Amino acid sequence: MKGYTLGLFDKLMAGSTGTSNSVVTRLSLEEMKDVVAKDLESLLNTRSVMSETTLSHYPECSKSIVTYGLNDFAGLSLSSANDRNYICRSLEQTILRHEPRLRNVRASLELEDGSTNRLNFAIAALLVLKMEQEPVNFDAVLQPSSLQYTITKARRHART
Repeated sequence: MKGYTLGLFDKLMAGSTGTSNSVVTRLSLEEMKDVVAKDLESLLNTRSVMSETTLSHYPECSKSIVTYGLNDFAGLSLSSANDRNYICRSLEQTILRHEPRLRNVRASLELEDGSTNRLNFAIAALLVLKMEQEPVNFDAVLQPSSLQYTITKARRHART
């Protein structure tokens, strides 16, 4: 039996929509990438309320649900190389901490001429599913006016 099964949250949500839980849904690798993209979007659209400084006194908390989500970047400047680097490292840390299917995560800000009212990030990682590993790329777009991310599978091929 080939394919991947839905995660717990997706199974619970399917149950709330009236879908039968007695049928095991098998997903292709491309469908699993879509599921991971959707989960990344949920993760990055959640704001963490505890600062890293506060949590430094409680090291076990840094591995818990208390840190789920991103820090708020409202006070940072995109004209600062240090701030851009901090944002990318925060994306990487958040994904590594809360998305166990992704390893070797790298995030970069893609500065594009003529791109107004949005920030484009490229996220590259290794997707690990049971016995398989697949390089993946995701495009993350942040709308500064709403502070909401949209995540999609990248159109370009993943770098290995």
